[in-house]
Amino acid sequence: MEDNKILYAITLDDVENISETLNISFEYSDLEYIEEKIGEFLGSKWSDAIEYALNELKNKK
Repeated sequence: MEDNKILYAITLDDVENISETLNISFEYSDLEYIEEKIGEFLGSKWSDAIEYALNELKNKK
């Protein structure tokens, strides 16, 4: 298995799409702040997402 394979990522396109949906504009210079805030929000919740996916797989089998 490829250990460094990226399974999920939030892209600039994702941020732009949500920005348009919410009608909240931002500048390229705001990306560092947005990235920091996304990281703060997700914190350790990414492990919850992995646990959820693994449990769903287990229940499926």
